[in-house]
Amino acid sequence: MSDLDKTILIDPANCKADFGKCPVCGQALEPDWDQPDALRCPACRYVKKQEIVIAPGHIIGSKYRVLSLFNSGGCGNLYMCHPLTDASVRYVLKVLKKSNNVSQKRFRREATLLASIEHNERIAKIVDYWESHNDTFIVMEYIKGKNLSQLKQEYTFDEEVTLKIAKEAAIALQYIWENYSIIHRDIKPENIMLDESFHLKLLDFGLSKQCSNSSMSDMITMDRSCLGTPGYMSPEQFKDFKNADFRTDIFSLGATMFFLLTGQKPFRGTTLEDIYQETMNNAPPPPEKFNGTCSPECIRLISKMMQFDPASRHSSYGELLDEIDMLRK
Repeated sequence: MSDLDKTILIDPANCKADFGKCPVCGQALEPDWDQPDALRCPACRYVKKQEIVIAPGHIIGSKYRVLSLFNSGGCGNLYMCHPLTDASVRYVLKVLKKSNNVSQKRFRREATLLASIEHNERIAKIVDYWESHNDTFIVMEYIKGKNLSQLKQEYTFDEEVTLKIAKEAAIALQYIWENYSIIHRDIKPENIMLDESFHLKLLDFGLSKQCSNSSMSDMITMDRSCLGTPGYMSPEQFKDFKNADFRTDIFSLGATMFFLLTGQKPFRGTTLEDIYQETMNNAPPPPEKFNGTCSPECIRLISKMMQFDPASRHSSYGELLDEIDMLRK
């Protein structure tokens, strides 16, 4: 049974919620669309703050009904929900678990960055976000599919498929860089999803940075342990994260291609220090690590993407895409 099938089905004709009665005049309370955590009486204008409760059947933000817990991770929970105006639509509600101030700022930044990006078919779309009681809520499109790490457990990725995925991801990264000066900073298999039609979606902008507004971003990212995912991080994310630009995403995309072709991270170790040393001493991974999984030309492409010095990598996404297209001919 699919995740969508497991959700609680609610008849659209019965999706109007009962928010209770006004304690002043007895009129039925209604959502206050200007204050997502409040209810308002249409008669006497009494305002009642709502307690935020996240469980199946509860109303969140006066706009969405929670259907089920969708996924739970170390940083937050994902819930399936639908808008009160249309019970046939499915969205994902993303809620940060109780955390420190830095995590809240990153979560808030993810919401504002995604909200600033005009809808793009290769980037997970944000539908809504708001803050209440010092918490931030993000509502996103529901993507029925699997990320590359999950797919790697089921399929063998050959060179042609890997290059196709890399091209789609590079187009998405080119879009956010050239139009919004945004770098993702956490490109890895888990953050690239393919939907059921094998269309690519770029996920999780929690560590992203808008280079045109770097002062706030640098302040938030002083916690070095959360600047990316070891094994896919570029050398500059370890040692010079403030000055990293789009070429750090090119490095991580190359590391993701390596994983798809070999089933292994390019840099491994039992501790963060081990992975740090591997990255600093062995970027890019030597050809023998590919174990004959792709052509010498593809190895040279990935090696260029993963050069230790950013200046030795591709100078633009246009250059990278041209090289990928040359290999795919």
